[in-house]
Amino acid sequence: MEILVQNLSKKFRQEFVIQSFTYSFHSGNSYAITGPNGSGKSTLLQLIAQYTLPNKGSVEMVGIDDELAYSQITYAAPYVELIEEYTLQEHLELLKKNKYLPPSASIESFEAFIDLQPNRFKLIKNYSSGMRQKIKLGFALLSDRPVLLLDEPTTNFDEQAKEWFFKRLNDQREKLIIIASNEISEITFCSEKISISDFK
Repeated sequence: MEILVQNLSKKFRQEFVIQSFTYSFHSGNSYAITGPNGSGKSTLLQLIAQYTLPNKGSVEMVGIDDELAYSQITYAAPYVELIEEYTLQEHLELLKKNKYLPPSASIESFEAFIDLQPNRFKLIKNYSSGMRQKIKLGFALLSDRPVLLLDEPTTNFDEQAKEWFFKRLNDQREKLIIIASNEISEITFCSEKISISDFK
């Protein structure tokens, strides 16, 4: 998988958040988009995912029709909400139906994957913020899509949860991984660093 980003610019009102961003991303590599809070990391990640449109420039998944780009991407972020009135099993079945998770995924295998003690009737809204983040990442990491985009993934994590995350993420090294972060542990995981400040 290759993503070509060319001359990408995005502004809100009259202020550019990103200007003239050009980069080539490849499977088997991991990339950290770095910069302080409010610098445009999340915006760039959303542009790469094609969840929002640029004012100028283009994002291309080489060999993939633009209308099918979404089917190649998994995306997880603290601000991407789960359906809080669902149980974990209901959420998992929905993602399988929409081909975000493979048909073989089961509630038992997912609970084992994220080290969760079973509670089949508990609603998503009744989990802690850290556990909800772990569930989001669990869904993303179990997906067999080739592009993995993560925005500040270890937000709300204690040390044990961080250890779980990096162990699972290391198993995804064959994918194209992009992480937007200013956390040292997340940045050092990645093989390439991109400073958002270079594109202002």
